[in-house]
Amino acid sequence: MATTKLWKFKSRLDRLIDYTMNGEKTKNKLFVSGINCMPDTAFLEMTNVKKQFFKTGGIECFHGYQSFVEREVTPEQAHEIGVKLAEELWGDKFQIVVSTHINTDNIHNHFVLNSVSFLDGKRFCNTKKDYALMRKTSDKLCSEYGLSILKQEEKYDKYATSSLYKELMKDSIDYAIASSKNYNEFIKILEDLDYIVTDKNNSLSVRREPYKRNTRIERQFGKHYSKENIYKRILETQTSFPYSPEPYLLMNRTRENYEKLNPKKGSLAWLFLHYIKLLHPHTENVLKTNFTRMTPILLHAIKEMNEFSERVRFLCKYNLETDADVMEFKKSAYQRLAPLKSERENLWRKHKRAKTDNDKKVIEEKIVDISKQISPIDEEIGICNNILNRVEKIKKFELHQKLEQEKQDFENKPKKMRNKIR
Repeated sequence: MATTKLWKFKSRLDRLIDYTMNGEKTKNKLFVSGINCMPDTAFLEMTNVKKQFFKTGGIECFHGYQSFVEREVTPEQAHEIGVKLAEELWGDKFQIVVSTHINTDNIHNHFVLNSVSFLDGKRFCNTKKDYALMRKTSDKLCSEYGLSILKQEEKYDKYATSSLYKELMKDSIDYAIASSKNYNEFIKILEDLDYIVTDKNNSLSVRREPYKRNTRIERQFGKHYSKENIYKRILETQTSFPYSPEPYLLMNRTRENYEKLNPKKGSLAWLFLHYIKLLHPHTENVLKTNFTRMTPILLHAIKEMNEFSERVRFLCKYNLETDADVMEFKKSAYQRLAPLKSERENLWRKHKRAKTDNDKKVIEEKIVDISKQISPIDEEIGICNNILNRVEKIKKFELHQKLEQEKQDFENKPKKMRNKIR
């Protein structure tokens, strides 16, 4: 299985060509080939094409790679596949330098693709369609050489299990199909599950706040989720039946995690668990119910209970008992974050000035290490903000409850007493 990628490159073209053709990486340029140009004069030839069509600004080229599974391919095979891939995709219009790097465990090809065509002077436009074609062509060539490839269904499964958000999305769509009598009811169930559904141009997309990007479900989950097949599946599943054992597992795990929490009375953590019964009274009742299938109420309850449980565990872990403690923790997190971000910015400046690839690689490794330290602190700050927002809602709710109680007490008093108070 070979992975591929292609992206625009706006920096110095000559340096990129020199990097990809590096003799230490390509066995003294043994595994370097030029398509519609000579490797040693590729920079000059590509620049001349840009000048010829008066297109010397903007994107210099496109840089791509094709990386193979460790020990699955020889350098000769990898280079041969890379050249065939470049010729099939771009060889009729563009100049390309193909270099095979053999200095790592994963042998991989680099492609330097001129942004301007020598044939008609048109610029290369790297769309999603172009990238999909690159992946498809790469898989076809790998299959011809007897190399492993990821089957389409495996790609869909890999996407669907890559995050909890995507797992729940797929599960929700399956539930909506299994519970619908018609297509309109299917859309209504998804909307009841808080999904924003876009149905146009015979394509169905969904997303859920706070995510901003739509997910085209046929593209991401496979043809089984095309509009036509959704219609068919709805017709096939008219009768009610237990949907899946997965809801039981998810529900029981959520219930167990929730019941294990036992924070100190009067603390913020205790307040969170106490007020979930008032703010979200249906959630606890839902988790005590035996379900035969995943329902909108159950999904909502699981989401809420997991969120509250995570916040309570965070408060207990750092012994944060008041909102002032949370504010202080957030302040200390910013103090820990500032020097790390400053150091990372300095490293990026050094990276820009670095003259050799080895120097850049060392700096990049340091940047990665610092980023790993920054991420959990950023996450802690986000959790603190979420807790403080929740506390504000709880306080408003308390005040509302107090005013409602005072109003009710006043109305329950005899008329004479009420007149005296006025």
